[in-house]
Amino acid sequence: MSILLERKVYLDKMEKIYPLDISQKKSIKFKNKNFFDNSLKHYRTSFGISYMLFTTYFKDDIILESKHEYKDITFIMFNDSYSSSSIQEFDKHNEFIFKPKHYVIGKISENFESLNKYLANKKYCTHYVLFENQILDDLIINYSSKKTLYDVDGFSIKFEMPINIKQNLILEELPTLFFLEGKLQELYLESKIIDLIYTTVNSIKKLDLEENIYFSSKDIKSLFKAKDILTDSIANPPSLKMIAHQSAINEYKLKKGFKKLFGNTVFGFLQEYRLNEAKKILMNNEININEVSYMVGYKNVSHFSKIFKEYFGFTPTQVKKNQKKVFI
Repeated sequence: MSILLERKVYLDKMEKIYPLDISQKKSIKFKNKNFFDNSLKHYRTSFGISYMLFTTYFKDDIILESKHEYKDITFIMFNDSYSSSSIQEFDKHNEFIFKPKHYVIGKISENFESLNKYLANKKYCTHYVLFENQILDDLIINYSSKKTLYDVDGFSIKFEMPINIKQNLILEELPTLFFLEGKLQELYLESKIIDLIYTTVNSIKKLDLEENIYFSSKDIKSLFKAKDILTDSIANPPSLKMIAHQSAINEYKLKKGFKKLFGNTVFGFLQEYRLNEAKKILMNNEININEVSYMVGYKNVSHFSKIFKEYFGFTPTQVKKNQKKVFI
């Protein structure tokens, strides 16, 4: 059973950092012997952007009361943990699950109340970049056509994406910069926060461009031709460059279009097709596993058996045994 942690238990600690009305860098730790071991780092830039790092460890499953008491903000929030947490509107059942190693972009309004759920014996590490003006809106205005993922009165999530490699490197470095002193070091910290914002907005821009590639009827025809080339030559498929040439489409559109049209990468599709063809052959023919492996393009039989089991949950040998039982 989850323990409800009331705001008054930890709010006095949090207020050592708030209000966020001046440029400042602070770091505090606070403990409760029954519930938690937390730390909070905060840095406010001189141009209306704040960075916070909240790390926490709870000994029990916890439901944490929360209330946003300051003016409306937009935010980027990174769950740099291997466990999910959740946000639920106070006294309601509408819940947003914050996935591990993902980040979200959203908005929160003054006086929004929520219940934040955390699991016992898990370390949580959450980074926040808070925008007290229109900076973030202006940065992503051209890439905000996606449907809102979560929207309740006073709180919404617009984007959700996995944390990429460059973001991860910055997130790893940011906590270490709080030990540095002096204006030059603070300037470096500020530059890293800006780098994180730039990297995040750029990744959204890139995704938006990829999702909005135009495919003509000729492109669609070429993609189906590419699929036929693959299925007709599963034992010895041509290179990606050759497939694109034979299908009269460029490699970029081939890769992006194949994923969009057939739900898989070119060679991811090929592997699935090979394995399904192998299964059909094993079930319906008196051919040994070695021959089937070569027929569908796998030269190494043990590798074939391994990925076959990973994909279907049973081995080629088990298929042959069942086939023989049916045959008899």
